[in-house]
Amino acid sequence: MTSAPGKTTDARDFIARGGGGVALVALAAGALGMAVMVWAFRAEPARAYHSYLTAYVFALSVPLGALGFTLIAHAANTTWPVAIRRLSEASMAVLPLFALLFVPVVFGAARLYPWAQARQWPEPLASVLAHRRAFMNPRAFTIRAAVYIAIWSFFALRLRAVSLRMDTGANALRASAGLRRLSYGGLVVTSVTVAFAGFDWLMSLAPEFSSTMFGAYFIGICLFAGTAWLVLLLAFADARGFSGPLDDSHYHALGRLLLAFLIFLGYLAFFQYLLCWIGNQPDEIAFYLTRARGTYGWESLFLVVGELLLPFIALLSFRLKRRPRQLAAVALWCLASHYVHVHWLVTAESERRGFEWLDLAAFVAVTGLGVGCAILLQRGKSTVAVGDPRYAAALAYRSR
Repeated sequence: MTSAPGKTTDARDFIARGGGGVALVALAAGALGMAVMVWAFRAEPARAYHSYLTAYVFALSVPLGALGFTLIAHAANTTWPVAIRRLSEASMAVLPLFALLFVPVVFGAARLYPWAQARQWPEPLASVLAHRRAFMNPRAFTIRAAVYIAIWSFFALRLRAVSLRMDTGANALRASAGLRRLSYGGLVVTSVTVAFAGFDWLMSLAPEFSSTMFGAYFIGICLFAGTAWLVLLLAFADARGFSGPLDDSHYHALGRLLLAFLIFLGYLAFFQYLLCWIGNQPDEIAFYLTRARGTYGWESLFLVVGELLLPFIALLSFRLKRRPRQLAAVALWCLASHYVHVHWLVTAESERRGFEWLDLAAFVAVTGLGVGCAILLQRGKSTVAVGDPRYAAALAYRSR
C-alpha cells in the first residue's frame, strides 16, 4: 500500500481496540488443547511430551525471532524497521508466558531426554552421559531454562516499554539512543542464551550427538521463523489499516531479510550435515540415520526441497517481494515448513515416530494461548511507532 512520503500520523489513529473476541477464541482453543495434553501426558506419555516440545519450540521460535529482529534493528541503527517495529514488539511481548508453558517440559524431562532417565545405558553412551552429568541434569536444566526465559523476557519487555513511552511525549532522541545501547549488549546475551537453549532442549534429545554449530543453527531457525511471521503480520495489519502508510519497499526489505535468514539457516544445516558425513563417526551419523528412514526420510527430502529450495527460488523475485499477498503466501509456506523442521528434530527421538493427532492437540494448546495473550497485551496500544524520531524517514524509505 503506497502513500506519499513524509505523511504524518497520530498514534491515536492506530490504537488496537478490537480483537477481544478473537483473543477469547484463541485462549479457549488453547485451554482445550492444554486439557487434552494434560490427559495425554498420563495416558500417552510415550509420545505426548515429544509432541508438546515440538509445539513449544515452534511457537517460542516466533517471538524469539521477533526479539532478534528488534535487537538487530536497534543495534544496526537502521531506519526502515521503525515503520514496522511495533509489530515485532507486540510479538515478543508474549515471551514471559513461555516460562509457564515450559512446566510440562520440566515434568516430562525423563520422557524426553536420555540423560534424565534413571536406567543402565550401554557403552559408550553410558560414559558420555556420565561425563556430561554435571551439566546435563534435571536441576541444572531447569535453572538454565528459567534464566534463558527471564533474560529474553527482560529485553523484550524493556525494549517495548521504552518504545511505547515515545508515543506519550517522552524524550524520543534520548530513548532511541538508550534502546540502541541496550541492544548492543542484548544482542550478544540473547544470541548466547538462544544457542545454549538449542543445545539443552533439542540437541540433548540425542545425547550421543554433538555439534558446535547447533547453537547457531537454532539461532537461524528462530530468525527465519520470526521474520516469516512478521511478513504475515505486516500483510494482515496493512490490509486492515493498522500498520501506517507503508510502501512496497518495506515489504521488499522484509522479504530480502527473510531470504537472508533462509540462506543463513540452509548454510548452517548443510555444513553441519557435511561435517558429520566427512567425519563418519558412529555417534554423529546416528543423528542423521535416525532421520533418514520411514516418515523422516520423506521429511528430510521435504526440508531440502520445500523449506530451502522452493522459498529460495520464490524470494529471488524482485516483484514477488514487493507484492504483499504473494510474499505473505511464501511466508506462510515458510512457517509451515518450519513446523516440519522442528517436528523432524524432536519427534524422531520418540518411541512413536511420525505424525500423530497429539501433534495437532499440542500445536493448538501452545499457539492458541500464545496468540490469545499477544492480542490482549497489544490492546489499547499503538500498532505503529509514531513517536520514534525516525518514523517519518522510515515511511519515506524506498528501495530499488
